[in-house]
Amino acid sequence: MKTIYKVLYPLGYEEHEVADDFPVLLPFVAVLPLELENPQSQFFNFAENKWEEAITQDYSEKIELLENISTGLQAENERLAETVALQDTQLTDT
Repeated sequence: MKTIYKVLYPLGYEEHEVADDFPVLLPFVAVLPLELENPQSQFFNFAENKWEEAITQDYSEKIELLENISTGLQAENERLAETVALQDTQLTDT
């Protein structure tokens, strides 16, 4: 007997005991899953033929950077709007 793993979408797996001559075809793999605190928090990367931990990325730094860029762009837009308004006034005055 051998153990194979049914890849679940988007995360996790089911463990199955099968005969040694049982063919390992999709959605099953013979690669042993990672030993994690929560074993269902992993997915199988078929391109690299390995299990990978599903990680929730921390986007707080990127969000802060985008907020800073947004604030700078808003200030720049206000300055440009004032410049355009001033130029419009100058063109109509002549």
